[in-house]
Amino acid sequence: MGGPLLAGALSLAAYLATLCPSVYVEGAGELIGATYKLGTPHPTGYPLFCLLGRTLAALLPFGSPAYQVNAFSALGSAAAVGVLGALLQRRGLSPGLALGASLAFAFTGTFWSQAVIAEVYGLAMLGAVLFLWAGVVAAEGRGQRCWLLLAYLAGLGLTLHLSLVLLWPGMALLWWLSRRGMWGDLHLLLKGLGCFTLGYSPVIYLFIRNGDGDAFHWGTIHSAGQWIDHLNGALYRDSFFSLPPAAMLLNLQRWGEQMLVEFHPVLLPLLLWGGWAGRRRDRGLWLLAVGGLVCNLVVALNYHRDPNGIGVFFLLSVLAGAFFLSWGLQDLIERWGKGRRVAWLAGVAVAGGVFLAHLSTVDRSGIWIPHQYGVDILSGLPENAILLAEGDDAAFILDYLQRLEGLRPDVALYNRLGRGRDLLQGNEHELNPLQQARLRAQREVQLLEGSRPVHYLYARRLPAEGFRLVPAGLSYRVWPRTQASPPSLGQVPPIPPAAVYNPDPWVRKLQANYAFMQGEALLAQADTAAALEAYREAGARAWDSRSTQFNLALILLRCNQLEEAWSRAEVAAALDPWNPELHRLRAQIRARQGRGSDSELLLK
Repeated sequence: MGGPLLAGALSLAAYLATLCPSVYVEGAGELIGATYKLGTPHPTGYPLFCLLGRTLAALLPFGSPAYQVNAFSALGSAAAVGVLGALLQRRGLSPGLALGASLAFAFTGTFWSQAVIAEVYGLAMLGAVLFLWAGVVAAEGRGQRCWLLLAYLAGLGLTLHLSLVLLWPGMALLWWLSRRGMWGDLHLLLKGLGCFTLGYSPVIYLFIRNGDGDAFHWGTIHSAGQWIDHLNGALYRDSFFSLPPAAMLLNLQRWGEQMLVEFHPVLLPLLLWGGWAGRRRDRGLWLLAVGGLVCNLVVALNYHRDPNGIGVFFLLSVLAGAFFLSWGLQDLIERWGKGRRVAWLAGVAVAGGVFLAHLSTVDRSGIWIPHQYGVDILSGLPENAILLAEGDDAAFILDYLQRLEGLRPDVALYNRLGRGRDLLQGNEHELNPLQQARLRAQREVQLLEGSRPVHYLYARRLPAEGFRLVPAGLSYRVWPRTQASPPSLGQVPPIPPAAVYNPDPWVRKLQANYAFMQGEALLAQADTAAALEAYREAGARAWDSRSTQFNLALILLRCNQLEEAWSRAEVAAALDPWNPELHRLRAQIRARQGRGSDSELLLK
């Protein structure tokens, strides 16, 4: 089994060499905060990631908390690669091709990008490969222990990522085709249920730790209904199966574009060939791989999400592609009558090609911009300020910096959406959503009317009359309407350069936020021409961000730059055509241009 160990070691070396050195964007900050201090992250809670990640962090004698949790993500991803290589080799592939195919999966753009930041997908893919392995062995009649192990892994998989349930339909079909009579074995089913429960048992950690200590907690959960919603991911329910056919076709297009480049466009014929040859070579594993891919498509194509983040939901398809690639290579080499040396050369060539294709776009070893962005926000706040944040781009970065690096403890940081440090307390979380929203608004008003300076991370309508927002560095200061704005409430820091990974859309969006706030400051000073140039710089950097393009269109409308506002709105519409706010904005622009009323355009 030297090949699988080599695959795991090589992938781990690549991940550590390209590892993000600090906190990243999106949910990385909250996952680090929940792991390092044993908290409860976003649904479905990921208890095994938190427990194992904290164990590794305790063993590492160096690095920041962010680096240590990032390293755990890399370790889990490398383990998935090694186990994949072992499975391929055990299923009859030559060692060279098993090594090449597993490393090709390791170096696909999406999987590699998740392996070098604090994310759950590496560990989830490890669970997926183990589940497939146990499933195909159990279906071949290797004894009851294999079925019980499969049941255990099914339960464990739910603690890793809910998407692993998409492997169940293929497994059920394979079970039915191979040993139909076992469905009637009540004794075996009861033992399987017990093993499933044992596998799912790490969720007990969530009940024990929720709301305890100074760790990050997505929310304080009190009732059984709230726990059920947290464990089944009810938060994301409205994002699924709500898209019209045209939106599904757009997701299908994105899936096709992603699959075309995940391994390499040159390898696409091999994947297609392997998808056909796999049924003959390894019918059981082929059925599981195809079943996972089909279910992945059915769900992911019906998922409404930021296009920059949807790629991770196609990882089961990428895993299936690794199986297809291995079967295609093996089948062609055998047909040509070539030996082991050719297989090793082919495996090395495939892995090397995929590695080189994605190295420049996944290397985050020089990415300090998220960390710097959070530092710049906090350092620009006055003493004893209150900062109201929301969303994922910066709120969790700030939470990490305060909670784990101790930066600006005098600043009171609240998340308006209740994720992390909430305006609500204790049993107030048991109120219905409407009551919670009203109570949060009341608390905001109390903060605005208090004596401490209040800042918002993003511009929004305030819940109290008599106040307005004034640009202040990288945030907005709440200021009385009756008072004139001071000459300066804080300078916007210069845009930090990206040392390595400029193509990263999330990093470019943070860079765009610097330029956007420069525009806000200049506009507040009535320098409209300079402000528009700064806004355009923000749009150029975050050209693929739906929120940035939408905000620019809104600003340009207010500045009466109608044609440019329309073009920005069109860019945002191409990125996310089913955003209702966007259609209202486009209607307002057309109405201002005299091309129809708001209501007429909304009907169109």
